[in-house]
Amino acid sequence: MENGTDGGRALATSDAELLRRIGQDLRSIYAEVIRQPLPPRIQATLALIDREQRLTEQPRRALPY
Repeated sequence: MENGTDGGRALATSDAELLRRIGQDLRSIYAEVIRQPLPPRIQATLALIDREQRLTEQPRRALPY
């Protein structure tokens, strides 16, 4: 994959390197957004989902015979 030239020479960037750079750029762009607290309604909804998942993941008690 070519992405530019360097003094008449084509520079090749691998897909893995390109994806790494895109990820790095996105992290730097959204870093401030990620640090902001969640709105209260979203926090409450996530807490409800967590609670329901924990309740369904608990092992069921075996009934005595």
